[in-house]
Amino acid sequence: MYLDLRSEHDSTGSAAAARDLYRLAITFVVPRPIALVSSISADGRRNLAPFSFYNWVSANPPVLIVCPALKRDGSPKDTLVNILETKEFVVATVAEDMAERMNRCSAAYPRGVDEFAESGLTPKPANRVRAALVGEAAVNLECRLRQHISFGMHGGAGQAILGDVLAIHVDDAVLAADGLVDEQKLRAIGRLGRQGYARTRDAFDLPPPR
Repeated sequence: MYLDLRSEHDSTGSAAAARDLYRLAITFVVPRPIALVSSISADGRRNLAPFSFYNWVSANPPVLIVCPALKRDGSPKDTLVNILETKEFVVATVAEDMAERMNRCSAAYPRGVDEFAESGLTPKPANRVRAALVGEAAVNLECRLRQHISFGMHGGAGQAILGDVLAIHVDDAVLAADGLVDEQKLRAIGRLGRQGYARTRDAFDLPPPR
């Protein structure tokens, strides 16, 4: 297989071609960490949605990225609308025991529906932002919008949200003796292609070369 993206999958290409590229890419960009993003609208309505186009991109200053792409019709997802309105959000780490409830949050609910209520997850007050922490998550990151980068206004166009991490909540139950998170206790899951997910329990050490 060889794809020349300059000619086959540019911004003027068909929506079907873009979907094909997306389906292919998510089968080799794996595993992807999952951000369960809690946000709140300007009028106080909570939202909770998972995104696997997510990562930590800077330690100094502490900055992460979440990319809620536009819907197929080009309209923005509630998470994007809320973050642009309030400039605040929370990212929770998804563990194995949260998988089913996280998945419920991915349904296409009408705007204003509270995914905390729909999923059975528990909203808890944050310290620095109005968006709620996820009570069941061992790790919650309170964030403030640093920058929004749009890659277009057509269906599927990525919308990169860069967030300054203002505060980190870590449950002591997942800490190791060295004060860092023990991945075996955290039991985070990652996203694969199609309907697949990956566990993080099968790990190995590989010391860096000297």
